[in-house]
Amino acid sequence: MDGRSPISRMRWLARTLRTPRRPQSLTVLILLAAVAALLLWRSKGMDNYGENLTLNLGTDIVGVVVTVFVIGPLISRAQEGRVREHTRLDYEWFSAQVFRSTSNVKVLDTFSNLFGPQFSERLFRGIKSATAHGARVQILLLDPDSLAVILRGRELGEQSADIRRDIMRNLRTLDRFARRLDEGSRQFLEVRLCSTSPGVTLYRWDDRSLVSFLTVGRLSGEGVQLEVAVRSPLGAFVEQRFDELWQQSKPMERFTHLPVTLVDATDGRRDFTCRFVYVDDCLYIAGHDLVSYMARHRLDQLSAFSEDLGTPGAYELVVIDDESELHTLLMQHFAEKYDASAAAFVELRPPVLVTE
Repeated sequence: MDGRSPISRMRWLARTLRTPRRPQSLTVLILLAAVAALLLWRSKGMDNYGENLTLNLGTDIVGVVVTVFVIGPLISRAQEGRVREHTRLDYEWFSAQVFRSTSNVKVLDTFSNLFGPQFSERLFRGIKSATAHGARVQILLLDPDSLAVILRGRELGEQSADIRRDIMRNLRTLDRFARRLDEGSRQFLEVRLCSTSPGVTLYRWDDRSLVSFLTVGRLSGEGVQLEVAVRSPLGAFVEQRFDELWQQSKPMERFTHLPVTLVDATDGRRDFTCRFVYVDDCLYIAGHDLVSYMARHRLDQLSAFSEDLGTPGAYELVVIDDESELHTLLMQHFAEKYDASAAAFVELRPPVLVTE
């Protein structure tokens, strides 16, 4: 047996019945129902009609039970061990599978052309449909600021800066899409970033997955994709890898926005959500409302706090000269990350650790 309880089988049957069908399937279903109704009406005048109808319906119900609970699981178990090879990752085909998903969609990759301009709109229509049916969508990409990006760049024979830009393009696209979703659908979409190279790629829809490996000198989507069942040995292995990385990852919002609280020694406190960049391991934040607030207060009485920063305590605020070379460099990094510009930057200098 496959380990499913009768209750779980009934839930699976109910979910299957709720799954959207193609128009051709609905047409055939309606036609068969009409034929069945006509045959029952034509045979209404026969002797012992009620007894014969009851007998035949009872026999058909037994057949349905045997098919759902015995034959169906045996066929599913046999199909789980099958591996179908795809010569490459067909993004349009995968988006079509996402459109019909009702339970789970997962993507694990360094970055993906799936979120590029050629395929993203088709995918997002699929995600809207999937989330409307209650499917959970989990997308896990590589953290652009992680050392794993440098390693992957060497494997591909490219500059790590190129890989970083590709990931950030994906993140900007996903961020814009998430903002377009209504609240009901947005709660089913999660995008996170991992700092460890996954070694594998995963594109899952419901109980099936496309699995590949990060190879040297070639993007994962250009290589052979193995279509497997999630419960197969290979599928279970990749799922376990995904879950491990997911637990150690951080939300996309922590890469794009930093919550900062400014505290004035004489005038209370105020919370901000700032865009930010790192240059030479130093943190710089930008935001019109933040700069405007700082202009109305004395800098020597202001300090910054953020729970998302590694070092606890009060950070010093240092305004960057807008005519300096550092300001020019910060504008380049900011435009690369957000595809936008910023007029002013403020450095957050961590508190000095006092040691004996």
